[in-house]
Amino acid sequence: MIKFKMTRLYPYSLILAFVYLSCILAFPSSSYAGDTITSNIRVIHATSDGHPHIDPGLNDLAHQLQSVFKYTSYRLLDSKEISIANNTTGSLSLPGSRVLQIIPGGMSGDRIKFAIRILKNRSQVFTTQILLKNGSSVTIGGPDFKNGYLLFNISGISH
Repeated sequence: MIKFKMTRLYPYSLILAFVYLSCILAFPSSSYAGDTITSNIRVIHATSDGHPHIDPGLNDLAHQLQSVFKYTSYRLLDSKEISIANNTTGSLSLPGSRVLQIIPGGMSGDRIKFAIRILKNRSQVFTTQILLKNGSSVTIGGPDFKNGYLLFNISGISH
């Protein structure tokens, strides 16, 4: 289950979640302090500008992106791999004075619990929680940007 909790109504015209069916479940609580999560975050600019394009850095996601999101162009804007201890915050700067924060909250079986936040000018404008199967990824939709939208592909591996 994906829960979206808008902390303030910000003019997002798209908040979608693309989830591998086996990745998301209810959130039983379980946390192991000291575990480290390696997460790769890819920031994607999705548009429907009439010029079909898939960035070569997204070839492994092309089929999933095209089957779930109905855009014609997907460009990789940024990719960052971070190692984060449980209950600490990893951050990635986004276009438009925004910051994506990712906070791992431990493991539940073979799934990693993540809190995801987007801040704009230091104010929280979006928050959600996900359970991600260890070693897999999820793509979530975000704010509008340059005649399109930002998408975030987040993977996680627990060590």
